[in-house]
Amino acid sequence: MSSRSNLVRWLGAFTLGLCLVPLVEAQPPGGGWGPGGGMGWQAPAFAEFDLDGNGVLTEAEFYQARAQRIAERSQQGYAMRGLANAPEFGEIDLNGDGRVDAAEFASAQARHRQQRFQTP
Repeated sequence: MSSRSNLVRWLGAFTLGLCLVPLVEAQPPGGGWGPGGGMGWQAPAFAEFDLDGNGVLTEAEFYQARAQRIAERSQQGYAMRGLANAPEFGEIDLNGDGRVDAAEFASAQARHRQQRFQTP
C-alpha cells in the first residue's frame, strides 16, 4: 500500500475515534446505553434485594426490593419496557421453600438473561 492510502486510513480511524469518545463517555456507570436506551439493563446484586442482610429473600422482601429498584431506575430515566417479563418470586424460589438464597437468585438471573436475548 502506498503511504498516502495508509495516511488516509489512519486519518479515517482517528476521526472515527474522535467521534466515538463522546458516546463512550456519555454512558452511565455500569455500561449499557443508559436511560431510555433500552440497553441499560444491569442485573441487580443479591445484596440489593437482601434488605435485612440475612442471606435469604422472603417473598415480601423480594417484592419490596423490586419496587424500590423500579422506582429508582424510573427516576433515573430508564425505560421500564421489560417489567411484564420480570420473573415472579415463585419462579425464582426453585425448591419452593418460600425463601430464595443467592444461588437461586443467580440461577434465575441467568435464565432471565438468556430469555431476554432469544428471538421468538
